Amino acid sequence: MNILYICTGNTCRSPMAKLLTELEADKRGLNMTVRSRGMAAHDGEAMSVGALKVMAEEGINATFHKAKTVTEDDLMWADKVYGMTHTMTANLKRGYPAFKEKIQPFADKDIIDPFGGSLEIYRLSKDRLLEEIKNKCEGEWA
Repeated sequence: MNILYICTGNTCRSPMAKLLTELEADKRGLNMTVRSRGMAAHDGEAMSVGALKVMAEEGINATFHKAKTVTEDDLMWADKVYGMTHTMTANLKRGYPAFKEKIQPFADKDIIDPFGGSLEIYRLSKDRLLEEIKNKCEGEWA
């Protein structure tokens, strides 16, 4: 399965989701490939400092990450496309109507954007992402 996560700048939520999904999929022996992209990314930008720190707390080195803007090729590649908010998901469906069937919100409630927030805000976002990832690993991805 090919999973694509999309957030705003591709420096916090979607790359954290990508890395956490890869870790959880490895633990569970699930066969998936994961990408992360941003709606308004500055291509080549590093992960935010807060995101790097909370990933390090999970034992994940994310210093290699470089932000990328979502493209139509990414959407063609993906089996499932997850927006981090309902508004973002609606915008993706409007912008890419050919792919609207595979685009959905990642969670029932929006994943808050921790960008520029405290380390605690980053941890809250990371914890919500991990909770949703575990639920999907036990449900729709199993």
